Amino acid sequence: PQPAAAPAPPPAPAPAPKPQPVAQSPEAVAIAENLTAVVAHLGSLPLNGSEKRQLAEVDKSVSKLKEKMTYGALDGDVVGSVHTLVGSMLARDYATASNVQVALVNSHWGEHKDWLKGLKFLIQLAQKKM
Repeated sequence: PQPAAAPAPPPAPAPAPKPQPVAQSPEAVAIAENLTAVVAHLGSLPLNGSEKRQLAEVDKSVSKLKEKMTYGALDGDVVGSVHTLVGSMLARDYATASNVQVALVNSHWGEHKDWLKGLKFLIQLAQKKM
């Protein structure tokens, strides 16, 4: 007798559906616009090698943050805190911006470390250059 044919492999699972963008709060829109403007401004300034590396890290972090906001992956309290941080930075109140960043690190590092570190660099660069 012929050997039994191997069973057919199970069908591949369907790919997970892509997350859908969610409606952005006014705070999230302001965060995205202001961070983009600050990064662009810093990029237009003369920076040394270390500062350029920091700015590249900032740029990646801002992109991650905007992506998480786009897909609703941030709690309202986190968005509120980031809004306060950005507003403080724009007002050149770097102490408040740093305090908010530290509070976010202490309470949300595990889920948001991919962008929180870059915000620290952003505050440092803004404080030095703006």
